[in-house]
Amino acid sequence: MSRSAAGWRGWAAITPGRFYYGGEIGVAGMHAHYAVQLLVGDGLILCGSDGSAYEMTAALIPANAPHAIVRGTGAGLLALIDPAQAGRLTHRPLGSAAAWAIDVPPPPHLDLPSLVALADTTTGTVPARHRHPALAQAMRLVEGYLPGQVRLAVLADAVHLSESRLAHLFRQEAGLPFRPYVLWMRLRLALYALADGATLTDAAHAAGFSDAAHLSRTIRRMMGDAPSVLSAGVRWLRG
Repeated sequence: MSRSAAGWRGWAAITPGRFYYGGEIGVAGMHAHYAVQLLVGDGLILCGSDGSAYEMTAALIPANAPHAIVRGTGAGLLALIDPAQAGRLTHRPLGSAAAWAIDVPPPPHLDLPSLVALADTTTGTVPARHRHPALAQAMRLVEGYLPGQVRLAVLADAVHLSESRLAHLFRQEAGLPFRPYVLWMRLRLALYALADGATLTDAAHAAGFSDAAHLSRTIRRMMGDAPSVLSAGVRWLRG
C-alpha cells in the first residue's frame, strides 16, 4: 500500500492472489504496485504520473502504474489483485488518474464478503462455490503441505487428474498459475505469523521462505510495502 501508518486503520485479509483491506484509507505519496489496485470510497482524490488529480468514488489502477492518494476516506475498501487474476483489466492507461475511474455499484457493507464479491465481479474470477471439485481438493491439500515443498505432480496424483488438467484448472478457476498460487499461500502464512508477533525470520521459516530477506522482498514486490507497515494498525481476518 506504500502508506504511512497514520490514517490507515481497519481490517485486512489475504487469499491466493488477493490482499483485501477495509477501513480508513489515508494519503500516500507517489508509488506503484506489482498488483492491480481496486479502490472504493467517497471523496477519494488520486493523482497519476502526469501530475493531474481527480476525485472519484472507485478506481482500478493498473499494475506498475505510479499513483498517489491525495485525499483518502474515512470508510473505504481496497484490494490488491495479482495481475494474472486481473487479466484484461490490466490494459488501462498508466499515466492519468482520470482513466482509472470505474463505475461500480457501492457495496452494501464495508466488510470482507462485499469486497470479495466486488473484486470477483470486477475481475471475472470464478466464485469458490463454482470451482471443480478436484481443484477444491487440491487447494485444500496445498495448505496441508505447507510450509514444505508442494509439487504439482503429487497434487495431480492425489486428486486423480493429469498435471496438465490440474494446471489448467488453477489458471482458469483459481485465476493463478500453480506456482504463484503456492507463493500467495506462503505469503498468507507469513503475514499471519507476523500478526501474531513473530519476528521476520521466524515468519519466513514458518511459511517456507529461505530467509527474512526473501520474505521481505516478496512482500514489497507483491504488496508494495514493508512487512512492518502492513502489520501496523491492521486487524487480520482469517479463514
